[in-house]
Amino acid sequence: MSAFIVNKSHINAMVQAASHARLGWYHDKQFRQVNSDNIDAVGQMLLDENVKSVGYRYEDSQLTNLPGMADAEYLIPFQSHFVYKTLKPVELIKIITCYEYQSCEHPEWHTSEAKVFCESLKSDAISNLPGYDEAPWEWTDEQYYKAENIQRII
Repeated sequence: MSAFIVNKSHINAMVQAASHARLGWYHDKQFRQVNSDNIDAVGQMLLDENVKSVGYRYEDSQLTNLPGMADAEYLIPFQSHFVYKTLKPVELIKIITCYEYQSCEHPEWHTSEAKVFCESLKSDAISNLPGYDEAPWEWTDEQYYKAENIQRII
């Protein structure tokens, strides 16, 4: 599996979406939430996790020569910038999935705050997919046969 450091615009899109959704998550028994005071710190946390993963994957590489951003831009502290485009839920799910793929290489990923953040943001995006609210919460035979307009054969 190959991995690369995602562009800061990629991380910015994630933290902007989280901020817009007033996303909150729990990590290490503490509630966290993106807001204007900590959005840069949340973005930096995501960037650090990505760099940690890629550094682990390419342990023979120098920190300034990891795959991804040109000129080791990832060494410059993250700063969020406002964007006017609101991502569609499916676009957001896709960029989260890309980020997770690039950031899961090291053993601590499964307990990381970045993973919890991604799970929370992805869950929020899924709940905003078209048709989500109209879909049944529980699936029963009655709903299946009604949806398919078929009869149950005993």
